[in-house]
Amino acid sequence: MTIVAWVCGLLLFLSAIAVIIRVSKGPSMLDRMVGVDLLTSVILGAVAVISALTGRTDLLPVLVVLAIVGFIGSTTIARFVAHEPTADKRILTKEEVAKILADERIRNDDDDAVHDPDRDDAGEVDHAG
Repeated sequence: MTIVAWVCGLLLFLSAIAVIIRVSKGPSMLDRMVGVDLLTSVILGAVAVISALTGRTDLLPVLVVLAIVGFIGSTTIARFVAHEPTADKRILTKEEVAKILADERIRNDDDDAVHDPDRDDAGEVDHAG
């Protein structure tokens, strides 16, 4: 039983590390939400392994409360993410932000002077034409 508990603990630890990396990298809010929900599940698994290893039945209410908190948290965040505009769902990389700013600068440069056929080169209105 002890070997099984150690193997389960090691696998739970490795999955927790992978989930924390996913939560920190993103790229979208939905990815982070799923990662936090999965981290809650990993904690549930760890508490269950500890409970099985030690034979403590008093940890069962802790498992139920953690499951309820995880469900309510995921549902609440999913509701807010669903109403978020599409452009705000992702956290942009530095390269994407630089490209957007460069495109905006190009667009602003293009909006400068436009040739007006009713004006001559000096800027005066040509009434003869």
